[in-house]
Amino acid sequence: MKTLAVLFILIALTSTAQAAPVYKWTDKDGVTHYTSTAPSKDAKPAELPKIARAKFKLGDYLPKTCDTHGGIACGSGADKDGSVICADGFTAASARFRFECGSPKLTISDISDVAPNGSFKVFLRNNRDVKAEKPVVMFHLESGDKIALSGPQTIEPYGMGEFELLPAQAEGMTISKPKEAQLTVECSNCG
Repeated sequence: MKTLAVLFILIALTSTAQAAPVYKWTDKDGVTHYTSTAPSKDAKPAELPKIARAKFKLGDYLPKTCDTHGGIACGSGADKDGSVICADGFTAASARFRFECGSPKLTISDISDVAPNGSFKVFLRNNRDVKAEKPVVMFHLESGDKIALSGPQTIEPYGMGEFELLPAQAEGMTISKPKEAQLTVECSNCG
């Protein structure tokens, strides 16, 4: 009997807490605020939308798989209950709620001036928490030729990589400071 009484009290308290109004008011600077207690008589109960739970069904499209570089095998489809986008290979496993594969994202951070010997440097930043494997920076010449810049074999998560057009590669060419549009960046595990 005591358990039943405690249960009724808990239900009453939770329904009272959920029914507490939220007040909307605007301060002297015109900023709108929402609070659970009325700060003044001008505060009015706010009209808030009902929170509903929607069912999500996985469509025909399956994201590309990212299991080869530490991510979830997105090609496996949804879990048994259809609740997650990517399954991680285990029956009914809970996948991380990420909508893109865990791959590095390399961006050009800076381009140095051209040295008297014709060389220049390009600095790449890895903006993700995955190590970039075999990054390549290609310099596209006006003639249509491409030159691969010398640089590291990996760029650590959130790290920097320095790539250089070597003097021997620039020999016999007149090179002005390259624009970002003349450079392409790739890596073996970039998405």
